Amino acid sequence: MPLLALMRDYFVWHYSLAYVDIVHIWWNYLWYVNHLFSFPDVVRSWVAPFKRLQEKKVSLIIDPGEFFGNMVVNFIMRMVGFVLRSALIGIAIICFFIVLLLGMAIILLWTILPILVGHFFITGIHSLTF
Repeated sequence: MPLLALMRDYFVWHYSLAYVDIVHIWWNYLWYVNHLFSFPDVVRSWVAPFKRLQEKKVSLIIDPGEFFGNMVVNFIMRMVGFVLRSALIGIAIICFFIVLLLGMAIILLWTILPILVGHFFITGIHSLTF
């Protein structure tokens, strides 16, 4: 009887409490990926200049050549920042989806694991007898 009670308790844990723990761990990995890539901060500063490099502002009236030169340099720095942050956002999204897919695969595997263990046990016993 204690063996049946142990099996019952195991299956109750396996198909109820363990899912809560798996989802909690999965959420922690998603949180980690989000904070590893600083996703919200990168999206907020998507078109900011690269490493905040920009030329000092010059009046158009005092020096028009310097003004337009600074405007071109600032535009180039913003484009470099945009391209690099876009690549970082792309990598973050890919990593986020990988963690999502792995989490779903782990939940699916966790669901069928007791059936697989039973199947492999019976197959192993069956292969020993014949």
